[in-house]
Amino acid sequence: MDGFDLALLPRLIISGSGLDPEPLARQAGIPGRALRTDHARITGDRYLRAWELVEHGVDHREIALMIAERYVVGALGLYDYLFITAPTLWDGMAATGTYMNTISTNWRFEPAEETDREFSFTVHLNTGEGRGADLAMQFWIAGAFSRARTATGRPVNPVQVALRQPAPRRHDAFHAFFQTDQVDFGAPADTVTMRKSDLDLPLLGADSLLARILRYQAESLPPLPVRTTWLDQFRRLLRDSLMTGPTIAAVAARLATSPRTLQRRLAAHGTTWREELDRVRRSEYHRMRPAGLNSLARRLGYSDARSLSRANRRWQTR
Repeated sequence: MDGFDLALLPRLIISGSGLDPEPLARQAGIPGRALRTDHARITGDRYLRAWELVEHGVDHREIALMIAERYVVGALGLYDYLFITAPTLWDGMAATGTYMNTISTNWRFEPAEETDREFSFTVHLNTGEGRGADLAMQFWIAGAFSRARTATGRPVNPVQVALRQPAPRRHDAFHAFFQTDQVDFGAPADTVTMRKSDLDLPLLGADSLLARILRYQAESLPPLPVRTTWLDQFRRLLRDSLMTGPTIAAVAARLATSPRTLQRRLAAHGTTWREELDRVRRSEYHRMRPAGLNSLARRLGYSDARSLSRANRRWQTR
């Protein structure tokens, strides 16, 4: 099933391509009036279809990188301004991850590996495949660096980019855009590795008062529709249970099932209670990391800060 996107996304790529927007939108199944508003909603498959049509219309295999290069920060409205008003690059990324549903329910970012000097995150497209999905993934990752460079005024580049999609005939455009030879294709997941020193860079548009106003606005907006799976519902309940002490019995009760049945359903999804609890805690840790260690430990359901420190060391050595 498809997630939903704001029509701002296809509007950005169509305008960046230089093509006539009305006929292209019509071919993608997007009402023309949707491109003229900031809050129109479309299903994710239409956004991916727009990418296919743009590539065909421009006849440029690196169209996603080209549009990312032309991306003017602010074109994605509230989503962009939540980013650029944050104090640092890390805080900006955390804000856009937290409020992703202001622009799409078909994408999410999750922390992956972490070392003393580097941090990796994985980009997930919840539903969608084919060439449109490949181009959209290229744009999300390349656009993130285009925006980071604009917002910091610095040449922010990844250490490595790994993409699940098949390799193109030539990698030159990718190496040139990301300023690294470490761009891999056919990877197990769509993952980006960054330098922690870059994540600490201050943003030129940092404004704490405006950032608070924008967060309040983001929280007040009616959320985009989202079609959830059973696993999505389980993860939401697990996240909600962290502060009260997450137990399999408590979460099973909220799902109106038994702990044993819950374990079986998790196994059917290729995961376990322990893996899911660790994944949710790790994700929330990175999202809330500016908070103090004792506060973080309580909010993540650990008995004390030492337990959280041990978990963090384990995450960093994976």
